[in-house]
Amino acid sequence: MNRALDCYYPGKGFPSVSTTGRSCSLSCRHCSSRYLEGMAPATDPEELLSFAHALSEAGGEGFLLSGGSDGSGRVRLERFVPAIKEIKATTTLRINAHIGLTPREELGELVDSGIDAFSVDIYGDDETIREVLCLDAKTQDYISVVKGLMDLGAPIVAPHVCIGVRGGTLGGEMAALRMLEPISPTTLVLISFMPTKGTAYESRPPPSGEDVISVIRGARAILPRTRLLLGCMRSRRDRAWEPEAVFAGLDGIVMPSTETVRAASALGYTIRKKDVCCALG
Repeated sequence: MNRALDCYYPGKGFPSVSTTGRSCSLSCRHCSSRYLEGMAPATDPEELLSFAHALSEAGGEGFLLSGGSDGSGRVRLERFVPAIKEIKATTTLRINAHIGLTPREELGELVDSGIDAFSVDIYGDDETIREVLCLDAKTQDYISVVKGLMDLGAPIVAPHVCIGVRGGTLGGEMAALRMLEPISPTTLVLISFMPTKGTAYESRPPPSGEDVISVIRGARAILPRTRLLLGCMRSRRDRAWEPEAVFAGLDGIVMPSTETVRAASALGYTIRKKDVCCALG
């Protein structure tokens, strides 16, 4: 076998930034703003510039630019565009932006700002969106963001599908993959539901290894030319299934277990370690 497995270890050199601090207008059942608590706050352009320059001086690779959503499911980044342009002009930092349901008329500005990659959550079932996100949006709304970014020439567009987002049970993942088939994105990031304290789903179990692997196999079959990655957002309660997940068709994995790396190496995979966000390649 002559195949490579990219193993990502973003660490301190690639932190996450929230442009809204801990604030979010949605009350998603799987998150409830808890994930924002672990992100560095940068709630105005000046604060983002200061953060980025400090990160650059410390030798950082880049950062995830995200934040809480407004009531329509959008992460509002438009007022940060001048700061993003300055960061890209004065540093070598790479930026992965998580933008939510940003309207088409604002996507061009974000693409032109120099953002290196865009992460867009994708759902395959309208009822899952209503139940999990408490948002009156449609699956096609998210696909439209992906299409818009690709049409505008965004360097990297990385749709994200969360396996088991409906409280640990499957709810439209395969449909989401089929919706992506005619688009054929260059990159797809699969993540999975993590029970999180303080959320409506805190007592729900994560999806089984079998469920995760079945979605990976489906993704590889439906999107044979897409770079397929298993992202950082996933439960670490049981990692015994990770090697099989790799062999099901992954091209990369974030923070794999030692056993996963060992098993892949034993089967002839070339292991390539990277210190950036997986969406950046």
